[in-house]
Amino acid sequence: MSVTVFDLAKGVQGYYIKNERFNTTLVSYNFYIPLNDKNMATYSLLVYLLTSCSEKYRDYIGLNLRLLELYGADLSCSATKCGDCFHIKVAVSVINNNLSFDDTKPVNEAAKLLSELLFAPTTENGSFYSSDIEREKRKTVERIEGEINNKRAFARTRLLEEMFGADPYGKFSFGTVEEVQKISGEELYCAWENMLKTAFIRINVVGKELPEEVFKQAENLFKQTDRKDITDISRFVKISETEEVKTVTQRMNITQGKLAMGFTSQLHGNLSKAAPLSLFCDIFGGGPYSKLFENVREKQSLCYYCTASSRRSKGFVTVESGVEEVNADKTVESVMKELADMQNGNFSDSVIEASKKSVIDSLNSYNDNASALDVWYSRDLGDLSSPSEAAEIVRNVTKEQIISAAKGVKLHTVYKLLPKGDKE
Repeated sequence: MSVTVFDLAKGVQGYYIKNERFNTTLVSYNFYIPLNDKNMATYSLLVYLLTSCSEKYRDYIGLNLRLLELYGADLSCSATKCGDCFHIKVAVSVINNNLSFDDTKPVNEAAKLLSELLFAPTTENGSFYSSDIEREKRKTVERIEGEINNKRAFARTRLLEEMFGADPYGKFSFGTVEEVQKISGEELYCAWENMLKTAFIRINVVGKELPEEVFKQAENLFKQTDRKDITDISRFVKISETEEVKTVTQRMNITQGKLAMGFTSQLHGNLSKAAPLSLFCDIFGGGPYSKLFENVREKQSLCYYCTASSRRSKGFVTVESGVEEVNADKTVESVMKELADMQNGNFSDSVIEASKKSVIDSLNSYNDNASALDVWYSRDLGDLSSPSEAAEIVRNVTKEQIISAAKGVKLHTVYKLLPKGDKE
């Protein structure tokens, strides 16, 4: 596998990620704008609106028919936080040109369809159509309510809100129901124009061959756009430590309590800088060999699950558990004991090897899937390392580096979501 980078326009890069294992080619447009709690809901709504219809394909029926004509091409989109940027992705996956039954070039046509959706949406007099907006608002509200109904995800969201406070990273990507309902067609239109003019843009092509027309088409489109004040994607500000641990308890009509703990870390940034933190998290609360699984869940039976994960871009670690209320505080104490054990180096070389194998296997699996490779090269903005190169970095991490990473981890916030009852 190899990666070739093209400079297409001001703040616009083309990435060709060559992988000969696939019979499909994936093309994605990735837009990065500054993370702002006042417009996250707007951009989240916008990306779904842009991928539901366009000036040429007025409704989803027409758009879906076009996708079927392209041998069942798959259109997808997402809106997520990526460090101090908001990341908007629109992607299409289609069979390779050499596999078509006629002279058509499916990859070129699919890329053209993407550009039509992004550059020629259904608008009128500086606004999107109200009927299209209301349809996507209903769907967005359902996504927000779905997050609330998933109590594990809800606890994670609430933890980040409490940890980050005024920092927009702590806000849910889709915003609130109230924010979504207030978005106007004019606001969406301004957001769309701003995205095309100021976002840092990365266009990924993952496949066996690079159809030259794909990047040429994008280059011509952006030459016609007045690009200025491009988003700085190199800015990553990690969360600060706190002098006093924050504890928040919330009660709802649930049967199983949720415990979410947030920790700051001294390590942050791309994998080449923070590989020891990834291994720490895996040994701490990753696989079945981890301390949280073996001791907190299995030996002490304090919780239904107990897992750890890290967000390298912002330099923090989370631990999530499903608990009975009577065991919530005991679980916090037990998690902190296991953290102290990690900081004191109380883990074996065999566990380190098992963890490295697990993390490396996970990294190597990126090469098996075009969508995964697309995510890989659109997530670590300052790092061009391939998954294989990242695996080699992980392989060379020492026990001393893992201990050092553990010593830099400090408890910041404890969030408990507990059943309603006599204590409410």
